[in-house]
Amino acid sequence: MTVRLSTLVLAALAAGCSLGGGYRAHATPAALAARHRSCPAADTSAVVQLVNDVRRRAGLRLLGSDPRLAHFAASRSATMADERRLSHSGWESGLRKAGLVDDALGENVAYNYDTPAAVMQGWMQSPGHRVNILRTAFKRIGVGCVIDERGHRWWTQDFAG
Repeated sequence: MTVRLSTLVLAALAAGCSLGGGYRAHATPAALAARHRSCPAADTSAVVQLVNDVRRRAGLRLLGSDPRLAHFAASRSATMADERRLSHSGWESGLRKAGLVDDALGENVAYNYDTPAAVMQGWMQSPGHRVNILRTAFKRIGVGCVIDERGHRWWTQDFAG
């Protein structure tokens, strides 16, 4: 039986395992351009739409796309791609340092899913990630994605109330 690395990584993160170390400052746009390229904007927009499709079917309020959360999520994706490891380490303090202070914050990360539909399917099949997507306290979302030099995608969803 073949199991995708991305599925195993999502399962590990959902179980509360952290694959990362300490918090690092997020990459600047210039540093991001030097090491990675952004995923097409249509892909990150599609993830927001897919999240809202799931929430609509569940009878929940739709999330508004937040440019500050999206910038932070893209920066998180770039940092993880640079370090070549998924991590939630430092995300909450990073959001607060960026001025995104809220009582309700959440984050989903994923690696090596090629399409918005594939990454959403992975997140929805993971209980911990699914909870974030359906959490009623959230009102805003930002999605970031970068493609590393090997062609692998690093995805981040950040949520706030």
